[in-house]
Formats: sequence, structure tokens, C-alpha cells
Amino acid sequence: MSASDVVVQGAGAPALATAVGLARGGLAVTLLDAAEACVAPAAGTEPRHSVIDVVSERVLRHLGAWPSIGRDRTYPVEALELEDCRASAHLTLSAGEVGETRLGHVLERGVIDRALREFFDALPQTRRLATGPVRDLAVDGRRLTLRLEDGQALTTRLLVAADGDDSPLRRLAGIRWRRAGYGQEAVIARIRTQRAPGHTIRQRFCADEPLTLLPLRGHESALLWPVSRARARRLLEADDDTFHRHLETASGAMLGGVEASCARQTQRLIRGRAERYIGPRLALVGNAAHTVHPLAAQAVNLGLLDAATLVECILDAHGAGRDPGGTGPLRRYERRRRGSNARMQNSLDIVQWLFGTQTPPVPLLRGSALRAAAGLPPLRQALITGLMGLHGDLPGLARGPHI
Repeated sequence: MSASDVVVQGAGAPALATAVGLARGGLAVTLLDAAEACVAPAAGTEPRHSVIDVVSERVLRHLGAWPSIGRDRTYPVEALELEDCRASAHLTLSAGEVGETRLGHVLERGVIDRALREFFDALPQTRRLATGPVRDLAVDGRRLTLRLEDGQALTTRLLVAADGDDSPLRRLAGIRWRRAGYGQEAVIARIRTQRAPGHTIRQRFCADEPLTLLPLRGHESALLWPVSRARARRLLEADDDTFHRHLETASGAMLGGVEASCARQTQRLIRGRAERYIGPRLALVGNAAHTVHPLAAQAVNLGLLDAATLVECILDAHGAGRDPGGTGPLRRYERRRRGSNARMQNSLDIVQWLFGTQTPPVPLLRGSALRAAAGLPPLRQALITGLMGLHGDLPGLARGPHI
């Protein structure tokens, strides 16, 4: 039977950031990395893109992974442009207004994962196992025993479940999951337009279908377009000309005509929340604990903040000679993240409802609010710092100077 201080299950950024942070703090960490057991992605699929804010960039810098990501694989974002087509209102938020050079970056999700995985492998007291889900859990005093599908048994003082919204570990721990659908699927694609997007994210709200264009290189953008499930199927099956025509209409041709698109996909949108973030010697991180609407592209940022906060709570206990998998540090983690994540989840749902409602006088009030924000620098600056993630109880890995 093999022993570690911490076992982390997961293959995404929250799992890897947790594993790297704890290993850098001197703990022996085993990463159960399901990605190593996966087959290669299907031909023709498009890498998905995420937006990481300034706070997430700080976390990655403090963990040592940012240099490996590489400047040529990130697309800095300097501004956000919002348009409400029903209220005829616009709002532009720029990092320069608060003395910063950027709001964050757009990058492929796999870029972060690969950088963190390489860094983890180079750290002492680490190992990575290619494995499927854990078959059984058993807590015995100050140790937790995991039995894997291949028959291996591992013991640990702390198990971190970062294994996604359908988390097998969460189910094994008996933690209830509150799940609800939004009745939508997100249409995802890479597109090329007549005009280059520059360094600006563009969002256009028309009814309950908020369309987002994330800037990539040259004239390319990543499309994220939540629509009804029936419409998502039609858009997925449409020929290129028909798809481009619908996209130009929905986007208001904000970057001119759509010249090309590739690798259309859809993703079902789910709202999920774990009733607890912790169990005996167990902590939930990232999508295993919560999922949010992609309206503000916050999933990766929330997951990295979970990871940074858990790392701080565990290493503080370890440094003070206390049990890193004990009740105290885990409760501290849950108190700091559960309420914050719930507020973000509810805020995004309110924004989705507010912009999706066309019954008077909501559009009029919505337009008035956007125009008021455009004319009030203090309010605009507060919105900008919020977009950068500079709010709430930030852990040490997320704090630092201007970057």
C-alpha cells in the first residue's frame, strides 16, 4: 500500500494547480491524472478557450507555471465591449482606466494544463498515475484509504476531488449535488472576420442569447454563443453560409462579415452546486464543487481560486505542525470559498435573467443602467477591477503587485 500526504484526482487546471501548490509547500503529492489514460481528441475538434483574469495570472506566476505558457500562446485582453441590442446601449470597460495593461488573457485550456503538469513532474516528492475513477474510500483515524479500479490501494491524509461536475469522488463521499439545466447549449467555434478583434472581448446581448467573441490572433476569434437546444442543433447542422449568416445577424456584424469558421461544437450548460465542499479528509475543488453559466467565462478563474485558497489553508496548518487533512483547515477553506462561489453563481444567473428579459420596463431600466455606468468613472472602475478578479478574500497566491 502506497502512502502520500495528499492525493489529488483530476486532469484540469484546478487539480493541477492544487497539486503543484501543495508539492511546492513540501508535501508528498500523488496526482491521479485521468488525462493520461484518455485517447487523443477526435480529428476536427477545436481546442476550447478560456479567459483568465489578472488574479489567475498571479496564481500561475506564483506557482511557477506562467513562463512555460509562453507569450505566443496567450492573447492579452485590454478591454471589454458590451452591447444590449434591445436597449440600444453600449458600455466599454478598459484596463487602462485603472492603471493596468490588461484585464487578463484568452488562451487554450490545454495550455495551462500542460504547463502545470510539466512543472508538477519536475518537483520532488511527486508522482502521477494514469488511472480511472477511485472505486472505494475508507477513513480510518488520521488516514484515508483509496482503492483504485486497477486494484491499487493508496493511503493519504487528504484527498482533493477536482474530477469535474460529474465527480465520482463526490458521490463516494455522499455529498449531494444540486443540479439544474439552463435549457441552453453553447455553440463553440473559431471564426475569421473582416475586421481584426484587436485585444477586446465583445459581448452582444439579444434576448436570452448572449454572444461572446474572444480575441485570438489576426482576424480570428473564439465564439461562445448560448442558444436554445433546438437552435443549437440547427446551427450545428447548418452549412457554412447559413451558419455565417445567422452569426452575422446575432453579432450585429460587430467585426464585419464572417469569412470562415471551423470545428463547430456544442456544450450543454449546467448549473451545479455541492451542498458541502468538504468531507472527512476530503475537499472539493473546481467543477466538482460548482459550475456556472459561461456568460463571464469564470469557470477556470473560480477553480484556480479554489485551488489557491485550499493550498493556503493546508500549508498554513502543515507549517504550524497541525494535521493538513484535519477538520480545521478544511472548514476554513469551505468558509472562504463556498459563499464567494455562490455569490458569483447567483450574480451570473441574475445578469442572464436581466438581459434575457424583454418585458417592459426591464429593457428601459437595463439601458439606463448601462448608460449611467458609462458616465460614472467610479462605477466603471469598480466593474473593471471586478473583471480582473480583484475583489473578495484573495489567498496569498492571488495577491501581488501590478503585472
